[in-house]
Amino acid sequence: MVRCIAIVLAIVAAPPLTERLAGLDPARPLAYLEAGEDAARDGEVDVARQLYRRCGALAAGRDEPGLAASAALGMASLEDPSGQDGAWATWHALARMLAPTRVTGGTRVAPDADRLRFAELISHYRAGRSLQAQRLGREASCVALAREWGALLPGGGDGFIRACTGLSASAPPQLSPRQADQLMAVEAALLARAPRALDELRCERVSPIPEVDARDPAGAFGIDDATWWWRGGRWSATK
Repeated sequence: MVRCIAIVLAIVAAPPLTERLAGLDPARPLAYLEAGEDAARDGEVDVARQLYRRCGALAAGRDEPGLAASAALGMASLEDPSGQDGAWATWHALARMLAPTRVTGGTRVAPDADRLRFAELISHYRAGRSLQAQRLGREASCVALAREWGALLPGGGDGFIRACTGLSASAPPQLSPRQADQLMAVEAALLARAPRALDELRCERVSPIPEVDARDPAGAFGIDDATWWWRGGRWSATK
């Protein structure tokens, strides 16, 4: 009963998507990611893509590579892994290349397949993508990594896995701001890579590999007109 009440309150408290779009500000790129996750959950895939792209471009431009990598994972979540266009692989590769080299005080190597899947699990859980979270939450590698990172996960490692495997499409996770920040930090840490990440990706034959200009990582997200504001039902370059 308490859970049902919390869900109802969350739904009532959340402003309509159009209102959230109108309130977006490029000074707060995380809001674009959060709105994109909500749009994707509501089936507004085109809007979600627009929001993820803007979040990634803004985050990369502000030197927030962990957030940019999360936006790339968001884009990947909208693609079919078996699609012939290779979009899913492209966004995964971009996430790994944009992820920060130092996020926990030390240099980390490129994330292996298990770490990448666990980062995906966190992304799916935050966005309320129940089927994906349930599937990955049952993988042994994700269970092991959840226990390793348990101190930073809501409910601890085992509790987080239970929350993922029990996630319902009609009941998105209720996270406090601190919990949301911690999940973002874990996701960024899992994606952290060393400079040889590109070579490792090539060795793993992840294709296609996107061309990313180191001087303009924001360009990888395809937003080159500075249309950050939503005005009159369309994106605008003026506030």
